[in-house]
Amino acid sequence: WPFSVSRLVFYPDFTNSRNRAEDYARSSSGIADSGGRPVLPVYLKYLKRAAELMEEGMKLYREAALASPAHKRSTAVREVVIAEQLQRMVESEHAILEFEDLRMSYVGESDRNKQGELLDKMELILRQEIERTNLSLLAASRDSRLGFQYECDYVYTPYALEEKLKVLMETLEKHLPEARMKS
Repeated sequence: WPFSVSRLVFYPDFTNSRNRAEDYARSSSGIADSGGRPVLPVYLKYLKRAAELMEEGMKLYREAALASPAHKRSTAVREVVIAEQLQRMVESEHAILEFEDLRMSYVGESDRNKQGELLDKMELILRQEIERTNLSLLAASRDSRLGFQYECDYVYTPYALEEKLKVLMETLEKHLPEARMKS
């Protein structure tokens, strides 16, 4: 589902022959050979842990911004919004990779009950990502410093986020219901 204007950052394999999330985790982590063991579960574990640690720090950062002198508070809150966006980026990466891993599990699953459980998890991820993307869009539309990610081009601009939301909504409203009908 990721959308970027000039190039795709992550593109699922809809032939269902490769778990692109696993490939991404291998290339991003630098682990080319893991002795046949998957890298993605560990990669996801540490992405999630990073987001959790960021949230611990964000609580303190938010408190400090709100407690800052009135004449500095607006700037302090803007900095909190930037930090929150960085956290959302980590959470979005986790969501994209987890969703793709679940999608690959779904296409390989023949048990209808397990397929339904996988689709439920995928739907939850989609709904959370829609909420996160809406927050990212709000932040990017209010602070011009957001929108550029040096290694991935302009992924978080308002335009790119609006396009991403369209893809997320289409997946939620069209593709998941179609998959449920087949299950």
